[in-house]
Amino acid sequence: MTDPGMVLRRLEEIDNDLALRQNTYETAARGWITAKRDKEHHRAVEFIKAEGTVAERNAIADRESSMDGKLEEAEYEALKAVVRVLETRASIGQSILRSMSRT
Repeated sequence: MTDPGMVLRRLEEIDNDLALRQNTYETAARGWITAKRDKEHHRAVEFIKAEGTVAERNAIADRESSMDGKLEEAEYEALKAVVRVLETRASIGQSILRSMSRT
């Protein structure tokens, strides 16, 4: 990319992409936080219901709640990774523009 116009267009594309993903990202984050709280609650309930030593009760509670929220977490983490990549690309584009303005 040697043309500042090309860099600016790419930055605009990244900005638009981030804007389009924002609601989905926020919804996924909210879903993961809710699922995480539900998972913690479920684990606590299973711990209380379980019998045995504390270690045994922890193992049972962990096993019973281990798969809770996995889809919400996966969706959130995937979107977070995409947003992070877009932010990195935008940062690189801004650095390229700054270096072009110096030459």
